Amino acid sequence: MNLMLPIAGYWQKVLHPELARLTEPLHGWFYTITTDGDLLVNLAALVVIGLLLGLLNGFYGVGGGFLMAPWLNLMFNIPYNVAVGTDLTQMVGTATMAKIRLGRSGYVDFKLGTLMFSGSIFGVEIGARLVELLKRGGDVMVGNWKISLLQLFMTVVYGLLLGWIASLVYREAKAALKTKMLEEPPGAMAPPVANRLRMISLRPMIALPVSGVDAISLWIVLGVGFLSGLLTGLLGVSGSFIRMPALIYVLGVPTVVSIGTNLFELLLTSFYGALTHSLKGNVELILVIILLVSGTVGSQLGAAWQRQWATPKWQLAFAVVIFLTIGCMALKLIT
Repeated sequence: MNLMLPIAGYWQKVLHPELARLTEPLHGWFYTITTDGDLLVNLAALVVIGLLLGLLNGFYGVGGGFLMAPWLNLMFNIPYNVAVGTDLTQMVGTATMAKIRLGRSGYVDFKLGTLMFSGSIFGVEIGARLVELLKRGGDVMVGNWKISLLQLFMTVVYGLLLGWIASLVYREAKAALKTKMLEEPPGAMAPPVANRLRMISLRPMIALPVSGVDAISLWIVLGVGFLSGLLTGLLGVSGSFIRMPALIYVLGVPTVVSIGTNLFELLLTSFYGALTHSLKGNVELILVIILLVSGTVGSQLGAAWQRQWATPKWQLAFAVVIFLTIGCMALKLIT
């Protein structure tokens, strides 16, 4: 069964006007572009992809967020601006459900979360406006290939981000195979850059009693929020891979407080990101619903399996999946 995506189809024709003048339908992995340029996607494949992304997220704790937009673009030819906006919108649902599951057991520093959101909101808006500039940037020539600026930029940035994440996962898995441990050794030291940032005394200085922080520069808090928000607005990722280490190592927030505060800030940031992207025409609502439902089911399965089968070899497999995604993205760019 095929499902028409009107918003994705519209932006596809804007980014690639030649697709509205096809003499016969164009078939991809799990999509069809009609002679009028409309985009039809395979509903069953979409549900399966949602399940897989949720499974990765539940099993590894990460994966669904930063792989969703590239996979939607790769497998269903959904323009990156719609993939990012849709990913952000379904993130509101997943963050809400995570907050409900955490319930009262999670400690939240509302002062810290609100201050970080004050920085994030600017980052999200700038990221979303960068997407607007890119999708109206026309085409560029790369060698003999004519590529939309949006497709080129997103492929390069996602490729760098995914490559960095895959290398981290790979190194962690290799180390775990040597030590036969998945957990980080007790007493792990903060990176040197984190220690240097923590020593900055740029006024105004603020105290965070709930987090046990006596004094920290307000600009550090706002900067962490801005950077994670920029990635959220531009790429549709949660930014937690920046926010969590920053909360623990840079701000010195206890892990138990960091988890709840990160989730609180993510809920606010994703809500604003969904709002601004929807106003810019980047959200496909039917896609949000399908991915949210299937991803939630997959996440529950992944979490259950993780308790039984989590080993370093599965982490290596995850790194391979990410590297394969990068390869497919590069291949699509030149074909």
